[in-house]
Amino acid sequence: MPSSAQDRLAIVAWSFVMVALTCSAAGAQSGSIAQRLQTLVTERFPSTKCPGLSIAVGSKNKVTYSQAFGMADLEQRVPMRTDSVQRLGSLSKPITGTIIMGLVEQGKLELDASIRKYLPELPVAYQKVTPRYLLDHQSGVQGFTRPAEVAFSVTHYATSREAMRAFMDSPLKFEPGTNTEYSSFAFTILGAAAESVTGKSFQQLSADFLLSHNVKGFFLDDPLAVVPGRVRGYLVDPESKITFNGGQEMTRDYLAGEVSGITNARAYDISNRYPAGGFDAAPDDLLRFVFAVASGEVLKPDVAANMWTAQATSDGKRGVFGLGWGVSERKGKVMVGMNGAEPSTTAFLRYFPDSGVGIAMVCNAEGAPNLSDLLDVILERTAP
Repeated sequence: MPSSAQDRLAIVAWSFVMVALTCSAAGAQSGSIAQRLQTLVTERFPSTKCPGLSIAVGSKNKVTYSQAFGMADLEQRVPMRTDSVQRLGSLSKPITGTIIMGLVEQGKLELDASIRKYLPELPVAYQKVTPRYLLDHQSGVQGFTRPAEVAFSVTHYATSREAMRAFMDSPLKFEPGTNTEYSSFAFTILGAAAESVTGKSFQQLSADFLLSHNVKGFFLDDPLAVVPGRVRGYLVDPESKITFNGGQEMTRDYLAGEVSGITNARAYDISNRYPAGGFDAAPDDLLRFVFAVASGEVLKPDVAANMWTAQATSDGKRGVFGLGWGVSERKGKVMVGMNGAEPSTTAFLRYFPDSGVGIAMVCNAEGAPNLSDLLDVILERTAP
């Protein structure tokens, strides 16, 4: 996944945006908080330059505030709604992580087995790579070595296993378990392993998993499929560069000759990394999924607790990732979630397991300014 300033927060910013918020169960207090949020976001929404923005906030594992602002489709003049389906970008990784941990819970995958047990076509260099190392970004699997090809791929892959073959011959960057480096392709490999043990495409197995746990409102961002309520994606800063996790930068030469201002996002097919960045959902449905996981409705409590525990490298240093989820602490309280950015979307997820408080926020544009600041203020204003 391309990494903007917001997306790179998924790796380094967990210790800076950790203000826990709590909402009273009393109706009057909940109403007051919702009113304050409405006023706050209404005032600050124009500064984000988002064509459309949707936000959901919850307390005690229930959604207490859900609101949409702006437009889902500028050309067709379709307003953003709370049930508009947004691209989640790397917020997909926690969803995939949960699916993988479900397969671990069922005994179909082993966290510490060689990934070649499930995908023997992988090179011998992958022998020490395990599902755990793929989930916690310690696998050494390369990021994007050909940024333009990956960010704006137009190749449609039928399966993650097929997509994996396009990059699996690239050498690992380090010995698995010795370092932490964010990798979206690691999640494509996880999707391929899940396909191997279930005999289904990632598209089908993920849909089956969500359906079996009564999780609604999720889609994969298949450009060929009809997805009800899917928003259009935009770019609001044509002068910006796309910065990738490996440090490469790509200018937007494809916009040469275009007028400044908002443009449609360039078309791309994310089937090369569905497990890493391909899920779509409305923010309130995303929060309901998180609440279901926290409530033991999706995974056993001990499995979820393991998933939300920061993993250590071989030298004992704990990183900022659990198993598929970003993990940090604020005043001794665990916070989990992720940030996401793809061409056409910018997204944030924060959840505090101890209090059941969460926030999901998605803008249907890349390059939107002031979103992380808005997130900070929402957290601060809704704290007791």
